[in-house]
Amino acid sequence: MLIEKTLIYFVIATFLFITFAPLLWVLSTSFKPNSEAISFPPKFLPDSPTLDNYLFVLTDPKLVTSLFNSLAVSLASTGLSVVVSALGGYAFARFDFKGKNLLISTILGLFMIPVVINIIPLYIMLANIGLLNSLFALVLTFQILIIPLNIFLLKNYFETIPKELEEAALIDGCSKMRAFWHVIVPISIPGFLIAAILSFRFSWNEFVLPIVLSNRPDVMVFQVALYQFISLYRIDWGYLTAGINIALIPVVVLMLFSQKRMIRGLTLGAVRG
Repeated sequence: MLIEKTLIYFVIATFLFITFAPLLWVLSTSFKPNSEAISFPPKFLPDSPTLDNYLFVLTDPKLVTSLFNSLAVSLASTGLSVVVSALGGYAFARFDFKGKNLLISTILGLFMIPVVINIIPLYIMLANIGLLNSLFALVLTFQILIIPLNIFLLKNYFETIPKELEEAALIDGCSKMRAFWHVIVPISIPGFLIAAILSFRFSWNEFVLPIVLSNRPDVMVFQVALYQFISLYRIDWGYLTAGINIALIPVVVLMLFSQKRMIRGLTLGAVRG
């Protein structure tokens, strides 16, 4: 029994170390001058802590613009994906139609396709319709990453809600859409919250699509803008790590404030009524 507990604690400790050690190193490096960040042998704690890296990132006009671009794209993409996924998930959960199982399998299959495969067709398509290098194009293309997963997630969530609630609303004179809006939506907030968090995380962290489809300075997102600190012969580790920590803040704050509702939503969505 003691050996089993020791092994479990060892595995947990190893996992925590692998997870948090890189984050702590990035945090420490962000407070080092660049000359100290590339010194050898490397030091975990900075000799001369400085906030200059953060001040540079937060005052550089291009980086500030890209930060607001990322926020705008992520919020718009999250809102669009949650609305579309909610309607799609509700249709799969409540209606029976020909080819339903094939369609849901196709949607999940699309989610499994690596996004790199779609880059060239997306680039050509957006260039032909004049949407290349635009934030609107990013909002639309991010749905490829988000909607399939959220449809499946919300479909399972809606299936846990008793149909009798909607039937009672229909008897009282509600239409299908009013019953959905006034009955289903209020009690599905935990599920919507999970879908929104996943959508925001995918949109905020995405790098491959923006660097190809939207790399003009005025429409560049923050993750792509940080790439300017990496060149062929030099990496500005201080600026880069400061930018990484700033990019982590929205996701970390979102997770901390919505942790309880996320757990509740995942638990309810996993139990079939």
